[in-house]
Amino acid sequence: MGGNRKKYLNLAVAVVPSYMFKKSLFTLGQIYRSWQTAIESVVINKLRTGLSLSGITIGIFAIITVFTLVDSMEIKIRDNVNSLGSNTLYIGKWPWDGGGQWWKYYNRPQVSLSEYHELRTLLPQAQAIAFATTFTRTVKNGSNYVDNTSVIGATYEYDRMRKSDIGSGRYFTPYESEHGSRVVIIGHIVAEKLFPGENPIGKDIRIGGTRLTVIGVFDKAGDDMMGMSMDANVLIPLALARNFVNLHWAGTEMIVKGPDGGDVQELKAEVGAIMRRLRRLSPQTEDNFAVNEMSILSNQLDSMFRQINFAGGIIGLFSILVGGFGVANIMFVSVRERTTQIGIQKALGARPYFILFQFVFEAVILSVAGGAIGLLLIFFGVLIVNSVSDFTVVLTFGNIVLGLAISSAVGAVAGFFPAWSAARMEPVKAIYHT
Repeated sequence: MGGNRKKYLNLAVAVVPSYMFKKSLFTLGQIYRSWQTAIESVVINKLRTGLSLSGITIGIFAIITVFTLVDSMEIKIRDNVNSLGSNTLYIGKWPWDGGGQWWKYYNRPQVSLSEYHELRTLLPQAQAIAFATTFTRTVKNGSNYVDNTSVIGATYEYDRMRKSDIGSGRYFTPYESEHGSRVVIIGHIVAEKLFPGENPIGKDIRIGGTRLTVIGVFDKAGDDMMGMSMDANVLIPLALARNFVNLHWAGTEMIVKGPDGGDVQELKAEVGAIMRRLRRLSPQTEDNFAVNEMSILSNQLDSMFRQINFAGGIIGLFSILVGGFGVANIMFVSVRERTTQIGIQKALGARPYFILFQFVFEAVILSVAGGAIGLLLIFFGVLIVNSVSDFTVVLTFGNIVLGLAISSAVGAVAGFFPAWSAARMEPVKAIYHT
């Protein structure tokens, strides 16, 4: 008895894996055949395929275009922010995260030159400390002029604070900076407007009634979307700027560049303590200055882009829903047209999952093809925009994958219910369906 039991057990061990393997192969073969049938249906029914593609194409084009533009803006803005340095602090009267409470900060004193000199002495570990003021003037060269040009007056260390390369000419020397020499470095746009088709180096411009010699031109940076580009600005020594504005009333700022790899929060705390001591603030008194850092802008950018992406996602969702309903309607029509064929397939032994996969695959193929066309349109649009404008649009790999994933998911969901209704049909009723 025990020998027979062992014999049957060995036989089962030998037969069951073979049976499971053959069943798995059969199932895979049925799924593959469903895939082939779906492709044949897509190729044969060209009009229906075109109608299905159009809805998904429009939906994917809409949602991925929004995400692509938002991502491109984010890349551009973050590059501009990073160009100012993550280890750089900006000391002034206005906090960058002050919101709408401008009245709270309006009566604060401006940072002063004396505080700048004290800070240089008391903060030796800083790489550089600069002092700057900004005002607007009309800049002229003969009959050519540029209204409301931002004129930046800064100390010699200013060029170490931001990545604004000089394309031609040079930066001003420590002597020129200290003595307020009448020299100026102009932005790319200013150079084009004042000296069209000419080399401005060594030539003169006028700011008000003062003549200045152009010693340098900043490289073209393009629109940075945050007003940080030097393209439309001019830079002069701070000692010269004092001839144009009273630093007590003009907007002033100190910029502190910390050591590479240093703790910016530790630097910020030390700068704040020094400023409180210089201004003789008691422990209970609130700061009457602001120490700003790049993380403030980064946090604001994170919040802003989350909101934009959410709004873009809502807009794209409606487009995708319209495309999904279009695919579902087309698939219901397809099921109705092929009801007799479905009945014959089931009468010949086709399993329900064969019918189900057949229509789901067809919907997914249609949706993915529509999504691919939408992505292709975006790709060509990106090429056109980048060729005719300074703004660089980037179609990221992540957005390509997202577009295909969304179109696949929409196709699977939109095709499931028509496919489920087809899989549940009774063979006899389906064959004699009219």
